[in-house]
Amino acid sequence: MTFVETKRHINKPTQTYGCELVKQGKGWVLLHYISQKAWQIVDAHLPKGSSTWAFYEEGASSVIWRMVDPAGQLVGHLFHICSDITVKSNGVDYLDLLLDVWVDAQGHAHLLDADELFECVAQQKISLEQKCHIEALAVQVLDNWQMDVQNLEERLV
Repeated sequence: MTFVETKRHINKPTQTYGCELVKQGKGWVLLHYISQKAWQIVDAHLPKGSSTWAFYEEGASSVIWRMVDPAGQLVGHLFHICSDITVKSNGVDYLDLLLDVWVDAQGHAHLLDADELFECVAQQKISLEQKCHIEALAVQVLDNWQMDVQNLEERLV
């Protein structure tokens, strides 16, 4: 079934992506995407044809993506710090809160996009209080990413 991910941003236009609905429950959804182009996260290369399994849950402060290469080998997990996740029958909508956490296949975590967070404060798109809240959410992900990965893995079976 075709599903639509709507990613709202603080600092750029809203983006929409078509994806495959894998599973859906009350207030959560598991989606699948196949990359149409190659891309890079930190030092990890994801070739064209790589798959992403994404878990969205209402009330959560992050979205987790499990990313594998075309052969099915784990490349890593990407956590988008976010808010206002809304799961509907035909799509999911959320507000991206700028920071991301990348955990590579070896379990090394990297905080991404801190520069965007600082730019938004400087441009008064978010307050210092909001910045501190977003940073605290990122710390929660860094502290709990193993549990979140386990939760995603359990839904994949």
